[in-house]
Amino acid sequence: MLSDRVFSDTPPRFFAVLTSIHGHIYVDVLDHIEKLQRGRADGGLTREEAINAIDTILMEAGNTATDEDGKKLDASEVLRYLSNVGWIEKPNRNDYKRIYYLDSRSELLLDSLRRIAYPERVSFTDKLHLACSRLQDEKAFIDHPLSDLEACLENLRQGLQELRALQQGVARLTQRQLKADSLKQNLVVLYDDFSENIGQRCYKQLTALNLPLRLPIVREALRTIELDAPTIARMEAELAERRPDFTPNKVSQFIKDRLEEVTYLLSSVEPQAEAVDRRAADFARRSFARFHYLQEVSGGRREEMRELFEVINRECEGARLADLPVGLDLPDLKVPSVGLLSGLDSLYMPRGVRITGERKPVEAAIEIDDWDDALEEMSENINSSLTVNRANRFYASLGVPESGMESLDLAPGDEAWLLELAGLLLHTDTSDCDYDITSPRAKDKEPKIADLGDYAIDQFTIKPVSND
Repeated sequence: MLSDRVFSDTPPRFFAVLTSIHGHIYVDVLDHIEKLQRGRADGGLTREEAINAIDTILMEAGNTATDEDGKKLDASEVLRYLSNVGWIEKPNRNDYKRIYYLDSRSELLLDSLRRIAYPERVSFTDKLHLACSRLQDEKAFIDHPLSDLEACLENLRQGLQELRALQQGVARLTQRQLKADSLKQNLVVLYDDFSENIGQRCYKQLTALNLPLRLPIVREALRTIELDAPTIARMEAELAERRPDFTPNKVSQFIKDRLEEVTYLLSSVEPQAEAVDRRAADFARRSFARFHYLQEVSGGRREEMRELFEVINRECEGARLADLPVGLDLPDLKVPSVGLLSGLDSLYMPRGVRITGERKPVEAAIEIDDWDDALEEMSENINSSLTVNRANRFYASLGVPESGMESLDLAPGDEAWLLELAGLLLHTDTSDCDYDITSPRAKDKEPKIADLGDYAIDQFTIKPVSND
């Protein structure tokens, strides 16, 4: 049983540190000592260094903690307590120096506490990539097939654990985003926490794995291994050499269980990855919705927008905005006042008494001719708009050869043709155009004038864009 192994190999008061009345101080002290120990070649701290490290934490905490007798907690007492409960060890040395080390169990538990404290600082390593690559490697599962299988199994377990941690990290950031009361907090969660810690470090690597296309190939490779009798025989021989106490039936069952576990874990990868996608999409949707909400309620219309949302929450709690009933009685939204910063006086108009008159709407029905004129004007505006796509279409209609075409060879047309030519010249330096235009002006030379019908145009050369 797990509990038997944990409590039989652990000092009796080891976990009491976390439930102690001074647990927060002990955890901060151990975290600080572990960071100092990490940069040492021998990994240990002298008594003086350990005392100084503990004093630093006590000063930061205000040093108001007291022991059971009501005395002020000091660094030596903290060091002695942590040594007695087994978090810090002090091995005997030939030089009689007192060097303190963190116990290996302490380092494991501190790492778990950091992951709990900072769930958004998740990591996505190459565990899934290693497992998939090993199963697809034709040179693997030859010399030590059971070791290769166990390595794949361990990598899959850790990879799935990373995916679940990634889901939980995104979920916690979503809750933090919904609790943000200012635009600054909203943007910090979006760009500092999510984009940097999850988007760039984890989600980008997950997308690069291309799991939907890769997993079917990996499952087929695993199926090939399961059906390969010599490979299974080598696994059984390797296990029998490790565990002579296993019977042949138990060896076969052990190998079968491991293969089934790998199959199950592989089938769990894609659903977990899809869950991460859904969490990330939900975070993005809620984040931008919260951003727009804070923009409204934090601006000049704060009270007005707050009243609107309070009415909606009171009348239709839990409903989406798109599902609100048509007849919902909402407060009237006032149009923001628009004017000059210094009023009309900034235009140097003569001052005078102005009487506010009553505004009367213009009651004029729309005539069919006005409607047609508006459509015609809109059509002309659209046709006269010069876009790079329009320039590319005109260039394609010219049939320019690979060697290029001179402006003298263009066939002139009406005003519409001149407008197309203007668009062609306008977009020659854009990145989306399919052509390149050269002119003597680029070499500080005056170009010749090309007479094209009723138009006089500078001479130029048009060529297709080079793919080099």
